[in-house]
Amino acid sequence: MKILKLIDRYVDSFEKRIFIFIVFITIYWLWQNIWQLILFSKLFFITDYESLFNLQAHLSNYESSVLIRIIYYVISNPSLNIAGVVSCIKLIDIMGIVGLLILAQKYRIIIILNGFKYVWCSIWLVKGMNSASVYLVINCLKWLSIGGLILVGIVILLWLLGLIRIILEQDRFVHDL
Repeated sequence: MKILKLIDRYVDSFEKRIFIFIVFITIYWLWQNIWQLILFSKLFFITDYESLFNLQAHLSNYESSVLIRIIYYVISNPSLNIAGVVSCIKLIDIMGIVGLLILAQKYRIIIILNGFKYVWCSIWLVKGMNSASVYLVINCLKWLSIGGLILVGIVILLWLLGLIRIILEQDRFVHDL
């Protein structure tokens, strides 16, 4: 009961609830992008057949990111179906996507950059999967990783700046009371 009273005391206004909502959405998407950044940096250093299949064997370690889960499913299952791709999306991912859509006006540029990232990844993934040799697959992965690193880096920076801005605004709001 004491915990509920503490929660009620600290989350007693609409502004505080919105603040907590935005912080949770920001942390979720930062988490997603950090895992993607790690994967794209590993993709950049793939140079041969052995390192390619070593990464593919350990790709399931990066499944904290919904994008990586979908990529892993696409690579692992040659008979691609929509139900399988949808099964990669968890409830927390749906909540994160809905939260981002609710805040779409506030984070418009991040949504646009994420759209570019997903299109970029899709193009190079399809091109890589249709490649005739391992050398061409590695080349496609290099381009995928370069674009992914740049876009994820910018998105992470924007999320961090947004988080700092919202914390400073909340701090200013609390001090004004």
